[in-house]
Amino acid sequence: MSIKQPKPLQIRLPFSVPKPNKSTNTDTRICGICRKNQSRYTCPRCNIVYCSLDCFRDESHAQCSEPFYKSTVLSSIASDPKAGLDEKKNMIEMLRRFEQAQAEGGGDTLAELEELERHEEDEDELLEKLKDIDLDEIDSNQLFHLLPQHHRDAFLTALKNPDSQEAKELLDEATKPTNTLKTPSVLPWWEDHLNEDSDGEEEQDSHAEVEKLETASMPELLPNQVINTISPPEGVGKKLIYNAVAICIAYLHTLLSFRLPALSYAYLQESDISPQEMKEYLGQLVPFLVQPKSTTRYENLSSAWGDVWDKIGDEMSSPPTISILLQLLSLLPSLIHPPIITTSSPKIFNLLSDLYHLFSTPKAGGAIPRKIAFYFKSLQSLTRQDWLLLEREVERELNRLKDEDENVDAEQPERRERLEML
Repeated sequence: MSIKQPKPLQIRLPFSVPKPNKSTNTDTRICGICRKNQSRYTCPRCNIVYCSLDCFRDESHAQCSEPFYKSTVLSSIASDPKAGLDEKKNMIEMLRRFEQAQAEGGGDTLAELEELERHEEDEDELLEKLKDIDLDEIDSNQLFHLLPQHHRDAFLTALKNPDSQEAKELLDEATKPTNTLKTPSVLPWWEDHLNEDSDGEEEQDSHAEVEKLETASMPELLPNQVINTISPPEGVGKKLIYNAVAICIAYLHTLLSFRLPALSYAYLQESDISPQEMKEYLGQLVPFLVQPKSTTRYENLSSAWGDVWDKIGDEMSSPPTISILLQLLSLLPSLIHPPIITTSSPKIFNLLSDLYHLFSTPKAGGAIPRKIAFYFKSLQSLTRQDWLLLEREVERELNRLKDEDENVDAEQPERRERLEML
């Protein structure tokens, strides 16, 4: 009993294939697409012979060439270990759009696949160039010239048209937060003045969104039983005033950088920051506070903020901008301003108290908390006039720095603009 073999499926081609001439050499086959040149290859799908890649890609052969390229790209995506999941999804989605465009009679699938292939080659070339380069150290101009030419052209085109979608995407990417710190649920404790009643409707509107957030409670002042055990020499408060300013700048920068409203353990835990990490960071900015035998004493305001500012720059991946310094200094007057009520004290004492509570853990020992308490007791000897003089000195320094910054902008506007864009 014989088994009938199924008939092979016949593929109907949208063109006619010339029949071989019996008089010609059987070893010579004419290309079935251009019908001019001698064929060298055979299509694996329809078995038509062709002479070159151009003929294989010919529009009349698209029913074979495009599925072939699609399967090749999909296979490449699946086997490429360098391609991440998102990249694979994007490429497959692009292929899906290609198929849809072809079904609707539009789009050039083959041309777009070739463009995708060129893009991948550029990416591989760029990765090879950047393999042994430290991106944190390389000059921005050198990095720019490592980019493929069409990437450089696209970047310059975006700069010339800042309202374009490309320019907006570049700006959004450049300003995207690089850390995973949580947005604070409350404002820093020194911002309590925002919750006070405002006399003007315009000011109320400007703070309308800010006032939706609760302000953290002011840190509790050091207890009297701690202060009463310390007896600093007479006049030492005025000698330590600029050291206290340095401590304030380090404190403000730390809380703003870590998005903390205060140093209480509850806020540290909410932001997944350990107390030890916070102590080490503050100790790097003001080492004289944590080093038992330190003899550092600042003689003026500029040396106080300047030393901390240098250390802030060392801790940051890129040089800090002048706007950050101006922001820190602009907060100082509210911390050192003496209230009219004699029973109240400047907020700098609450700041020192917050630091005291952070360092007053059983494992930390008593040297650092006692030094903070020494500053606290020494500064209590300053009169209201002393605090007002310091406040005016800070404001003059702040105005001087603003004027210098404006002069730089006026003298070198183009250079400043390029630096900010980079």
